[in-house]
Amino acid sequence: MNEARSTLQQAIIGFRLSQMISVAAKLRLADLVRERPLSVRDLAEATRTHEDSLYRLLRALASYGVFAEEGNRIFRLTPQADLLRSDVAGSLRISAEVVAEPWMWSSWSALLHSVQTGETAFDHLYGKDTWTYFAENSTASGLFNELMEEVSKPDAHAVVEAFDFEGKKVVDVAGGQGVLLAAILDRNPTARGVLFNLPHVIAGVRSEHAGRLELLCGDFFDSIPAGGDIYILKNILHDWEDRRAGQILARCREAMTVEARLLIIENLVYGPNEPCKGKSGDIHMMLRCGGRNRTESELGDLLLASGFQVLRVTPTEGGPDLLEASPRS
Repeated sequence: MNEARSTLQQAIIGFRLSQMISVAAKLRLADLVRERPLSVRDLAEATRTHEDSLYRLLRALASYGVFAEEGNRIFRLTPQADLLRSDVAGSLRISAEVVAEPWMWSSWSALLHSVQTGETAFDHLYGKDTWTYFAENSTASGLFNELMEEVSKPDAHAVVEAFDFEGKKVVDVAGGQGVLLAAILDRNPTARGVLFNLPHVIAGVRSEHAGRLELLCGDFFDSIPAGGDIYILKNILHDWEDRRAGQILARCREAMTVEARLLIIENLVYGPNEPCKGKSGDIHMMLRCGGRNRTESELGDLLLASGFQVLRVTPTEGGPDLLEASPRS
């Protein structure tokens, strides 16, 4: 009973740790101590912060293994703190920063409202949906795009290890800045790619795959480029409720030949009591954009209604699930 109480208590106050880590990320503290340990005085000067308050923050973080305190208020990196650096593979700095951004954090403060009403918390708080907000706020939109790039890098590695794209024309629908598509082209020298996204996203894309990558602008609710062998929807359908998700699938079906394949890349919701990323991610979708993470069966029903059939589902090593579907003739 005591262990259960302690575990629940730590979960209840978990927001404290996420906020402390976020501030450390925003201040780039890990970058500052990457070469050698520094005193709080030096760190406060470099970050223009209040020395004693900064010490109390770092002291608390060190108790969780995020930084380590040496003598005389000197702090150094730990393996966890190292992941807050900007220049390391697998960095989580952007994720840590974004978790405390008002447009991310405030939606969770309205969880009760969503549970009671079924309404999207973000829309309730801001009077507009997430995508309209980002279109009107370039700073928030830029940070969100950076977050998607950071999250996509380890996912991209898992996907290219699990699926063969060699010799195929791959259309990545709303594929962000093209992180996944770049990984596919790097791994598969004879593959070609089409990155399809909204104009303001495409405008920021810089690619090293000239001649093999085509950039196209558009809205996936209107139409999707035809002629691909593989169409990718990575973390797209979970942004939308069933009706709108079905519309995206319908546009994909219109663009695809019967030989083409659709690859849905998301964290599926697993069975009762089974831990999985899809369940907590589902709550986030409910709050931020009114979408949902789905079970394999729920995605199968959506696909069937849109003219597809499920071929196989492949879990990846430490990454999302891959659901491969084909058009029904």
